[in-house]
Amino acid sequence: MDDYREDLAYQQTKQLAKWHRFIGSEGEDKARRHIYGQFTGLGIECKREPFTCSDFLAKYVLRIGMPILGVVLVIIAYLYMQNLFIQSLIIACALLACVPLINILTSGTDFGSSLGTKYQSENLIGYIKARNPVPKRMVYLISHYDTKSQTFPVLIRIVLYVVGLFGGLAILLLTLISTIVYLIKLTIFIPGNILFYCSIIFCVILALLFFNRTGNESVGAADNAAAVGVQIAIIRDLLDFPPENTDVYFLSTSAEELGLFGALAFIKQHENELDKNNTYFLNYDIIGGKGMALLHTKYGLPPKSTSKEINNILLQIAEEKNLKVGTQWLPTGAMADHFPILKRGFKTTWIQTGDRKVSAKIHTPKDNMDLITKESLRTAIILGFEFIQRIDKKP
Repeated sequence: MDDYREDLAYQQTKQLAKWHRFIGSEGEDKARRHIYGQFTGLGIECKREPFTCSDFLAKYVLRIGMPILGVVLVIIAYLYMQNLFIQSLIIACALLACVPLINILTSGTDFGSSLGTKYQSENLIGYIKARNPVPKRMVYLISHYDTKSQTFPVLIRIVLYVVGLFGGLAILLLTLISTIVYLIKLTIFIPGNILFYCSIIFCVILALLFFNRTGNESVGAADNAAAVGVQIAIIRDLLDFPPENTDVYFLSTSAEELGLFGALAFIKQHENELDKNNTYFLNYDIIGGKGMALLHTKYGLPPKSTSKEINNILLQIAEEKNLKVGTQWLPTGAMADHFPILKRGFKTTWIQTGDRKVSAKIHTPKDNMDLITKESLRTAIILGFEFIQRIDKKP
């Protein structure tokens, strides 16, 4: 197929990028009604699934938690510098034991949902049924349609998280090693003042995240209007080439920017209905920007891998179609809708297009149509459409 309808995706992106779409805003409501109209206007069924969520996790836990973590690091280093080794060791071990909480709090959770400002929104689920009345597989294409702006662009935010958390982890490990060496040999392995001054630096870095305030100043062309445009283009393509053995669903979520609440609500509601061996999820997030397409093969601390099966198929498609596609590990600092789905054992991956210059403008007013290229939209459409065709032809 030569025409993947990237022009259609571009026009849909342009329409959605007219509205600032932070959850609860008029723009979010307009976008939701527009997407529903496009899905049904193309002749496919579309379900609306309401959910409620809160800003407590994003506004309070993550923003305030990072500076508190930095202060604890300084306390640990100070105790070590004062030769209070046992005390610093106990606190350092306790903090290390809390490292898995990072993944828990950033992978989609209802923690604190009864607190903070409450919001109501909806997921939209369009679907094309297989021609075979007994389908063998299901494919979900995911995009979120809400937006946000922040004080720091997403690239800077990721850098702050990575440097702050990895630096903090280094402080903890060095404190543990140094204390153990001292207790065994009565020798100072690393001078306490070095650890103390380094801990202050990392504390300042983590404290900067407190000032990363959220607003509604971005129209989110790349994040994530273009992903919805890609969904609509793939729907139109599939109407000409309908799948034989695969049900295809187009999940358009909201509240992703608040904490993955749309995706979380979806998977909690449908988890028991889905076959983990025969259900595939492709999450489109940050789409349409100039540069190489990326498959996020790992995320989190410790790293959690996305589906090797999906990633290998997509890389094979890229090779055959002469598409520039690479892989990436995102250790921390950003969240995406496939996290709660992967956490529950489903096959999924994250598709992104655009270089670091694009990422530097995400969550800012500069995330507009100037970032969007039809070539990148075409790449995203090909990956999704051809993936569906490959899955549909599996024996």
